Amino acid sequence: MSSSKLFVVAIDFGTTYSGYAFSSISEKEQVLTYNWSKGLLQAPKTQTSILFTPGRDFHSFGYEAEEEYARLSQLKENRDWYFFKRFKLTLYKNENLNEKTKIPDCTGKQMPAIEVFSAGIRYLKNHLFTHFNERIPMRDADIHWVLTVPAIWDEAAKKFMRICAEKAGIPGNQLTLALEPESAALYCQLGTRRSGLSPLKPDDKFLLLDCGGGTVDITVHEVRLDNSLKEIYRASGGPWGGIKVDDAFQEYLLELFGFECIGSLPKHDVIELERSFELLKKNVNTENKNYHMQLPLILRQSAEPGTLVAGKLRLNSKIVQSFFEKPAANICRHIHDVLLSLRENEINTILLVGGFAESKVLQEEVQSKFPTMKVLQPNEPGAAVIKGAVEFGHCPEKVRFRMSPYTYGVNIASPFRHGKDPISKFIEIDGTAYCDDIFHIHVKKNQSVETDTEISNEDYHPLTNGQTEMNFKVATSDSLRPTYIDDPGNRIIGSFDVQIPHAFASLERYVNVRMIFRGTELEVEAKDAHTKQKFKSSFRFE
Repeated sequence: MSSSKLFVVAIDFGTTYSGYAFSSISEKEQVLTYNWSKGLLQAPKTQTSILFTPGRDFHSFGYEAEEEYARLSQLKENRDWYFFKRFKLTLYKNENLNEKTKIPDCTGKQMPAIEVFSAGIRYLKNHLFTHFNERIPMRDADIHWVLTVPAIWDEAAKKFMRICAEKAGIPGNQLTLALEPESAALYCQLGTRRSGLSPLKPDDKFLLLDCGGGTVDITVHEVRLDNSLKEIYRASGGPWGGIKVDDAFQEYLLELFGFECIGSLPKHDVIELERSFELLKKNVNTENKNYHMQLPLILRQSAEPGTLVAGKLRLNSKIVQSFFEKPAANICRHIHDVLLSLRENEINTILLVGGFAESKVLQEEVQSKFPTMKVLQPNEPGAAVIKGAVEFGHCPEKVRFRMSPYTYGVNIASPFRHGKDPISKFIEIDGTAYCDDIFHIHVKKNQSVETDTEISNEDYHPLTNGQTEMNFKVATSDSLRPTYIDDPGNRIIGSFDVQIPHAFASLERYVNVRMIFRGTELEVEAKDAHTKQKFKSSFRFE
């Protein structure tokens, strides 16, 4: 964070819920959030739902968007409006993500993803000023912004969110991207008074399980002597969040009432049904008991005898717990695989954070599958990410070492190996045979890298004396030893051209390329050896 900034504001733009938190540089420990409420639901986040007019102008966000869309549905006036919900998952492993990518709303109508995301971020930004500026005067220039992203996202998705934030009016030089599980880990480390947990001590190693609505992130950290965190196993996870429980419940309703009946529900009934299940979901445990939830009139009228009690749907514990089975099994299986890979490290603590982590069923399932581990939760597990992100904004140096999630490199041409290199890669330059698009590694997957420290530095020479430009493609790979830039599992995440003036044609010419992780984001820079002119990768989407 820049020392000139008076406030840190963190925005957590989630799959199901979004919100913000902030504190001043003078009172860092006093982290403030806005208490969003609707009926019995009260939380530091609101629904990640966005409504646009037929002309694609932003109309509303959160509960307000849901209720307005439900009102329009009753009046049969919603057909041309755009209503987006649970759209963040479109960025997860999206190999075709670019600034023109379109995403469908709940009826299939499409809008550019960048417009949808930036509108949501802009709303949260403006909401902060609207609701807190009289109490705590803040100017744009006084704020350092933090935007949280899943740790399992690739560079393209992170770059996309940065572009959206800038489009929403957040200056790039006042913005930091924070990884969600790292932020939650910092929150857990804050000690009893703030997180409710005993402070983590130097040499402690812990697995953090960040269970959100869409994705589940798993990271493993070690506390260093200076109390900073060192990642000792690269971030991993998958799309096993709380919405998978919602999906299982919806499948059950379809079996119970049929597609025609469920499909006939007015939008306002669907919203109330979802909220009722959200309340029930938080209270489900592994006890053998019946649960009851309110149903819309249409479903009550269609219910089979014996399924209702006093007008409410009766659900026995076995049925309700079955909604959690698949996501819980995926999560526990992945924890097992991670711990198996870390046998040489003594991991005895699992920290559960995120909205889905509030589920007693998930808590008990994790504890039963790993009985020798301490399974702990901080105060407000659903707010751990957003509050920890404020701490990260104040002190980004608290996470200094990370494990590279991919192998990073650039494309080069090297002498052609007959019988080994595919003929499709063959190129001839001034009578010499070369193999094009060799993947030249700069950083290996699982390599420990220190933030803001140069992690690679390579020199590249032009292939001919008359060459005046060198083009580099920057790529990632899931492989430890990729051979070619277009191998399966690889992705080109950016490119840049380096100009080599003719004036130095008589001298040995070369271009230096180096990679640095600036916080959570990769920076690639090339420099001409003679002019010293620097070229940074644009990370444009391919």
